[in-house]
Amino acid sequence: MKTAILTAWLALMSISAMAQAGLPAGRWQQEVNYSIDVTLNDQQHTLTGQEELTYTNRSPETLPYLWFHLWPNAYRDNSTAFARQQLRNGSREFHFATAEQRGFIDNLDFKVNGQPAYLEYDATSPDMAKLVLPQPLTPGTSITITTPFRVKIPDSFSRFGHVDQSYQITQWYPKPAVFDQKGWHQMPYLDQGEFYSEFGSFDVRITLPANYTVGATGVLQNPDEQQRLDQLAAATALKKTDKDFGEDLSFPASVAESKTLRYVQDRVHDFAWFADKRFNVLKSGMTLPSGRQVTSWVMFTNKEAEKWIKGLQDVNDALTYYSQWVGEYPYASATAVDGALSAGSGMEYPMVTVTMPSAIVHEVGHNWFYGILASNERDYPWMDEGVNSYIENRIEKRDNPNAGQFEGLTKSPQLASLLGIDGLPPAALEQIPYQALASRGLDQPVSGPTSAEYSSLNYNFVVYSKTASLLRYLAAYVEQEKFDEAMHAYYQRWQFRHPYPADMQAVFEEVTGQPLGWFFKQMLTAQTRYAAAVSDLLVEGQLVKVLIRNDSQAPFAVPVATLDAQGKVLETQWTPVFGASEDDETDEVQLNFRREGVASVVIDPAYLTPQLNRRDDRMSIEGAFRTWEPLRLRPLGSVERWDRNTISWLPVMGANTSDKFMLGAAFYNNALAPKRLNFLAMPMYSFNQKEVNGIGKLSLNVLPGALGRQLTTSVLVQHFERYRKIEPSITLLLPHAAFTGPQHLIRLATTDVRDQDQDRTSNIQTLEYQVQHGNAMQRWAAHVELNRLTPNSSDDNPSSEATLLRATATYARYYSPKKQVRVRLFGGRFLQSGYSEFFLGLSGSPDYRRQTAFLDRQQISDAFTAQTHQTDDRDGAFKGFVPARSQRWLSTLNLEADLPVTRLAIFADLGATKEFTTLYANRGTQRLYYDAGLVVPVAGKFLRFYLPVVGSQYQDGLPTSRKDFTDRIRFVLNLDQLNPFKLLDDQLAQ
Repeated sequence: MKTAILTAWLALMSISAMAQAGLPAGRWQQEVNYSIDVTLNDQQHTLTGQEELTYTNRSPETLPYLWFHLWPNAYRDNSTAFARQQLRNGSREFHFATAEQRGFIDNLDFKVNGQPAYLEYDATSPDMAKLVLPQPLTPGTSITITTPFRVKIPDSFSRFGHVDQSYQITQWYPKPAVFDQKGWHQMPYLDQGEFYSEFGSFDVRITLPANYTVGATGVLQNPDEQQRLDQLAAATALKKTDKDFGEDLSFPASVAESKTLRYVQDRVHDFAWFADKRFNVLKSGMTLPSGRQVTSWVMFTNKEAEKWIKGLQDVNDALTYYSQWVGEYPYASATAVDGALSAGSGMEYPMVTVTMPSAIVHEVGHNWFYGILASNERDYPWMDEGVNSYIENRIEKRDNPNAGQFEGLTKSPQLASLLGIDGLPPAALEQIPYQALASRGLDQPVSGPTSAEYSSLNYNFVVYSKTASLLRYLAAYVEQEKFDEAMHAYYQRWQFRHPYPADMQAVFEEVTGQPLGWFFKQMLTAQTRYAAAVSDLLVEGQLVKVLIRNDSQAPFAVPVATLDAQGKVLETQWTPVFGASEDDETDEVQLNFRREGVASVVIDPAYLTPQLNRRDDRMSIEGAFRTWEPLRLRPLGSVERWDRNTISWLPVMGANTSDKFMLGAAFYNNALAPKRLNFLAMPMYSFNQKEVNGIGKLSLNVLPGALGRQLTTSVLVQHFERYRKIEPSITLLLPHAAFTGPQHLIRLATTDVRDQDQDRTSNIQTLEYQVQHGNAMQRWAAHVELNRLTPNSSDDNPSSEATLLRATATYARYYSPKKQVRVRLFGGRFLQSGYSEFFLGLSGSPDYRRQTAFLDRQQISDAFTAQTHQTDDRDGAFKGFVPARSQRWLSTLNLEADLPVTRLAIFADLGATKEFTTLYANRGTQRLYYDAGLVVPVAGKFLRFYLPVVGSQYQDGLPTSRKDFTDRIRFVLNLDQLNPFKLLDDQLAQ
């Protein structure tokens, strides 16, 4: 058998050498050929193996060492890059895993050509190591490397793992890193961020209990197992519905007998296999344009069986259309398996994918970009995920033009009309997630950040969706036929050769005959806010002359169309690329259209371009308001579109002891993707005061190029409880890269509050700074605020002014997956004190800026009294009401911890002040305060009750009666937690 294997390897080396000859000048590629024996122990969940690989150095450099990936070690402990990324992306599951749930690789004993070699592990990532060679590997020579290995298979935290006796065996064997023209590409295993591996051949023997069914990379060499799979497929084909399969998902006992399955495959860069004793099997196949046959398989449990039956056709569709639009599939089979995947909806490997049934087309399609082209996906994830998503979307839309991630919203005409998305093409809806991020400065470029540097939302909405949208745009610009020709040429030239972005650009420019640097080097690599506008139009005889203006800071081209009175497209032309060269500073071009039947002109009627603003995209031929679109009211949210001008609205209710019940509505422009100018008008009628209260806000939203992420200038007007507040402010968010470290906020505001009943006005000037950072395990924040307070705008007496400095630091850490402890430290000091209305409150602030929605600010009731019963958790933030306040300085330490098992938490507060008063009298003897008790979270952070058990508020520190205890129960009501605008902003910024 070894002779046969050696003969095959020599043949493959010859094939590889020919492939090297086809590479461009100066390009070369290493080669790795594997022979692996591995045994699965399904009682201990381990793999025991022996690996032999031949490494061929085709580079011009002599190599003293090889970098190896030992990726099972990613699951070893909480210090790995995988563990850190899990926390960054919001998951604590792995951090609190037990030792039994974790995984690793050990028993390694590397030899090179029979001589011992030793590993130098990376200091920060135990899943990477240098194999120091006994003798340096010179150009053009090969070495044979052997090692035994043992792998502890972890629970299913990511791609590699098991759920009971269902196994997904991926990234499981020692593997050399890629060495190419850019150097070594050693990389730790990451959950978000895929791989880059050397091409070669695999000969793998897998030993496991005989009643397992296996889906794997490669061609199965066992005739008896091939017959068994055919028999399983025939039996499964007799079942048609979920009822035929039943609901049993239990694992049968493993039989005592074992079997060894052999898989062989060349021209692949990885090997994965999946084993389960419960698999149903279906088999099919299709014929490629060349006449070659490809076998398709699906292997699945009884769960969602009907979807998996359809999934077999999805495998065939992927093989058919990717071969048609990209290039022919080069392997003998393609398999999709059901598995306990914890990293997204699926994960691809050469010839086999583990997936949900709904993602089969996408995952099988990865064979072309992840598998056959095999770009460096860690550094350029869009070259696989994004390009693959583009082809997947074309397949989905071949029979259903409305297919897409928002298809469910458009199936119901009534729902689509209600949401204002009726008549929109899927392309418009698919840009919404990207627009929501980009309009807040939270997006990232398609190309530039590594996989690990994207936020989890951007990894999906930018790498996948935006790339697909931009490629659809490029295909329309160069024309679909030319685009497909370029894609075929790219695939044929670079299959099995690891292309980079410049290689893709070069092929597309060559085939289309157009310079495309503006697309590949600018549109893909920048965060430009693209916008074009119809500047003017003029009707002259039988022509409509249209001026199109580029309002962007980068070149791009747009399609422009004429429409008839019913909105039907009559004629479409593309502008040239605005400012495509350094010598071309054109920002306005003229296009001439036929006049007949034209009612209006519109930019990009099909929503192909990555514009955030569509309000300047259409102009009518006639009329006094040629750029004005019909104004419509829509509930909830609206989508930016060129044919409508929409205001969104929501009904609102409110109540307090002064205004009583209030009813009104909130009117606002685009909440999903804020515009440069945003407004909110929320009038509410007070049935008690017989007057209109409410909130109004006008904001100018600027996205700086480099200095910061977002600059917002706004004016807030507020009227409730017989007071009026006007607050202009300017807010800067830093840094420009929103996900690389601590996030900073700087705000300058001036607040005027007028008490209508007392006819008194206060003016507060505020400068504040806030910083926060953290992950799923711990978060910290700091807030510093400087206030200059003037009680009466007409009072020129400087002694009535006060200057107050306050600082707060918070820290929260989880001690179990769902339980945390929280620490808060507060310090405040009056730098100048001249007016008695301003003070620091031990049990909450006086809220002189009217930042908190108190139910009883005027202290009318016995149950909701501001501060006494409702607190704002600011200033000293004592949970119990201790009627102490200071005009000098105040410092507190606030502690809170969630209790195990129950939803309750406990709190303790410690405070100190030098000079103080109470609400009742000046008492200058007591300076230290404390309290402690229980927290009852009724509705998460929205509504929480505080039950003080001990504290300075009680005589002798303890309640004297039940009433004494119940009367001192307090609550906090965070209405911000119900603010849909804030919730959306916070969620997108994670």
